[in-house]
Amino acid sequence: MSSFHVTQWEVRGKSRPDGLDLYDIYSQDPTWFTIQLFHGGQFLNLGCPDVRYVNGKENYIDLVDASEFSIYALGQMFRTLGYSDDELVEYWYKTPGLDLEGDFRPILSDNDITTLCGYVESVKLVEIYVHHVGGNSEFVDKENIVEEVVVEMGDNRRSFSNNEQAQVEEEIESEDSDGFEVDPDGFDSLSDDENDPPLKSTLKKLRKKNAKAIQQSGCPFYLGQSILEKKQIKRLVTSYAVKTRRQLYVLKNDRFRFRVICMGKHPHSCVNVPGETGNLSEGEKCFDGLSDVEICGSHEGESNKEDECALNKEKLPQPTCPWVLYFSRKKESELFVVKTLVDQHHCLQTRDVNLYTISFIAREIEPIIQSNPTIPLRALQDQIQRKHQLQVSLNKAFRAKMKALKKLEGDFNEQYGILRDYCEELMRSNPGTTIKIAVEREFNPSSPSRQFKRIYICLGPLKAGFKKCGREILGLDGCFMKGPYPGQVLTAVGVDGNNGIYPVSYALVESENTSSWTWFLECLRDDLDLDLNSNFTFITDRQKGLLPSLETVFPNAEHRFCVRHIHENMKSQWRGQQFKDMLWRAATATTIPQFNKRMEEIKKQDSSLHTWLSQIPAKSWARSHFTGRAKCDVLLNNWCEVFNKQLVDARDKPIITCLEFIREYLMKRIVKVQSLIDKPKTQEYPLTPFVRNQLDEIKKCAAEYNVVMAGGNKYQVSGPWLDQCVVDVQTKTCSCRKWELTGIPCKHAVAVNWNMGSNAMNVGLPESWVSDVYRLSTWQEVYKHTIVPICGVELWTPSNCPTTLLPPKHHIQVGRPKKKRRKTQDEMMSKVPLEGKLTRYGHMKHCSKCKNAGHNSRSCKGQGGQGDGFSGKGGQGHWNGGQAHGFGGQGQGTQTTQPTTQNAPQATQATQATQGSQTRYGQRCSKCKGQGHNARSCKF
Repeated sequence: MSSFHVTQWEVRGKSRPDGLDLYDIYSQDPTWFTIQLFHGGQFLNLGCPDVRYVNGKENYIDLVDASEFSIYALGQMFRTLGYSDDELVEYWYKTPGLDLEGDFRPILSDNDITTLCGYVESVKLVEIYVHHVGGNSEFVDKENIVEEVVVEMGDNRRSFSNNEQAQVEEEIESEDSDGFEVDPDGFDSLSDDENDPPLKSTLKKLRKKNAKAIQQSGCPFYLGQSILEKKQIKRLVTSYAVKTRRQLYVLKNDRFRFRVICMGKHPHSCVNVPGETGNLSEGEKCFDGLSDVEICGSHEGESNKEDECALNKEKLPQPTCPWVLYFSRKKESELFVVKTLVDQHHCLQTRDVNLYTISFIAREIEPIIQSNPTIPLRALQDQIQRKHQLQVSLNKAFRAKMKALKKLEGDFNEQYGILRDYCEELMRSNPGTTIKIAVEREFNPSSPSRQFKRIYICLGPLKAGFKKCGREILGLDGCFMKGPYPGQVLTAVGVDGNNGIYPVSYALVESENTSSWTWFLECLRDDLDLDLNSNFTFITDRQKGLLPSLETVFPNAEHRFCVRHIHENMKSQWRGQQFKDMLWRAATATTIPQFNKRMEEIKKQDSSLHTWLSQIPAKSWARSHFTGRAKCDVLLNNWCEVFNKQLVDARDKPIITCLEFIREYLMKRIVKVQSLIDKPKTQEYPLTPFVRNQLDEIKKCAAEYNVVMAGGNKYQVSGPWLDQCVVDVQTKTCSCRKWELTGIPCKHAVAVNWNMGSNAMNVGLPESWVSDVYRLSTWQEVYKHTIVPICGVELWTPSNCPTTLLPPKHHIQVGRPKKKRRKTQDEMMSKVPLEGKLTRYGHMKHCSKCKNAGHNSRSCKGQGGQGDGFSGKGGQGHWNGGQAHGFGGQGQGTQTTQPTTQNAPQATQATQATQGSQTRYGQRCSKCKGQGHNARSCKF
């Protein structure tokens, strides 16, 4: 018998209208009938001729459809009258057509319902009796109170014998007669009269009634509920399973049907069969816990094959929980309607819900990942488990996090396919933007796809703003990509009038070599309208392939080397603060005599260092040899380092996400600088804030100098420490060369300005002698060009290019991806003093067991050289050092009770000479000469 679908029946009291003819009422619906339900009482003398039903009440239930009537529907009618789920009852029905002494049969399963419904065609009124076991019925209906009924049965012709009781027990044990049996095909027998007017009106009433009650109950479904998309049904089912911690399974999932059952474990699922005494002990049948069942169909997609996701009936264990949900739709409709809903659970809750999938977790943690992409995995796992009290493994949490990141940041492979669309949108929104994409050479010209190689981007607003800066200097640098397609991010960064960074262009290339740098510089030269003989200035870290590329693309350019990187290279042979100070004194000398003097000091201290520095062209690292065209005397490539630091979070993202991260950072930075420019305090001064502060410091020093006019716009300026220079006001130069290098008047020039002003010469303030590149108006012109935002991917215009881009070749990188920059020795040593206390950083550690260096007692395995071996408490139980290492395949160490000093030399000799070859046992570091590590891992 099929299960109950739509609750269309109605409950009324005992009274019946006069002249009511059920045959006339149900003449159009031959399967409909009325139930006369006796409840709240008990059978007396059950199985005897004088059986009676006492202390009962009577109600009528009309509009019951036999084709949709089931034992679950009968239980629902019983609960509608006000009884609780914990009520222990037995259902009996009187054989229609017989008198009070007629045949009474128990209702144990849907098979008995089928037998009962067989009388409906001839009899429209069926009597059903509810026997309350124990006599403690909890009837709470206050609206439909009826009179008590006493029914005397007389002689029951068909007594309930022991043989029949045994037969019932056999039916309970069989799968076909189980009271909680779910027939996979039973729910499919839908009524053909769904579109009849009575059913439509009933569904409307149900929707209005249950839509208000859905907020109070825990179940998001109700009978008659309509949902357009099956995807929404799946999400509601999953949310309900997670919220209630129930083991729900999709039993059927096709184009027209969607059925879910509960397969939770039920330790006390019993079907009660009455015995002679009415106790539960004789007729009790319990079911054990169910085994796992695979879920049907994909949770994310929908199968188009009919019955593709139906479970195999032979492998399906019998569910002990009556909870059932069934959606269906007709071919001419797009709506899925709830046709069956048994909203009661008899199973235990679980912490291992099969519908709590990675996809569901990923959707839940998207806000967490979006706000904190670097959240530790164990912290994320703890948050997930606390939210629903469900068990989540660390691997499951990791996969959910990766799936959430993939949805938020995009797919690495798919983004290459829409990269050209992104470029079209970027050029549309920001006119003047230059984007160039290079692909790998394809030997088949007719191939529909090309493999990505590199991309260059120079946004139009940045290009226009840099041309307004007036400082012809760029820093060039590269940083690594951290994703599955490793490469390099090449950047060209300028400097504005406030000595802030101003990125100009960037590129993603396959590696840092001569070919990629040449291609990048050629694109940059075309964008900045530079010719082959341009006297532009570049500062670099002497990266691989960059020197020959600059010589090729800009042969007449001024190329500066970062002094910090020169010092890093120098430290391999000349270490110490003294050598570092001598290098910086030579680099910061602004005149050639000063530079030569300081180089002589280096030669006296260490002639080999002087020879090494002399091999580097002085014009590349000493201010005394710089020209003043760039209006900048910078010695470090910190601009690129600052910009690269901002890109750390973008370098492990997919390509479009990475490029968008860079664009958004540049867009927000321009807006931030604009807000700084618009501040009233900034507008009060004609110069940028940085130059204003620098000029104030210069004015303090200029007060100590004396000025003597020499004629011809030249002045002699002398001060303390034998400092005397010549200032030419007409050419705006000073013999100290600082004014010429930076464009900011030096202390000598400021002293001359004050002297000329005191002599009634109209020269203006010292600020008027500052170069125009530092003026507030110039700074405003630079940041007047803003980057325009772009639309989402759905609004991008498809590219007209006939080929599709493919991802570059995948390179498996060694080790764990590193997020932080490699720090220098000086930065590492800054950790030594901490809060007024000298830390143990850099201290040579010795093991308290074996007394050797390079490890502690927790990781001690006897390593570190001769005399290996550690002794425990009281000198008992030492470890043979040579065998502990296992060099030469000698196996594991052995534990003895002899003193450690006796066998150690023999073990060392055996370890050093194994298989006829000399090993490196007991090796020492070539830097610090310590044991237990080598030069590559040395930190001292």
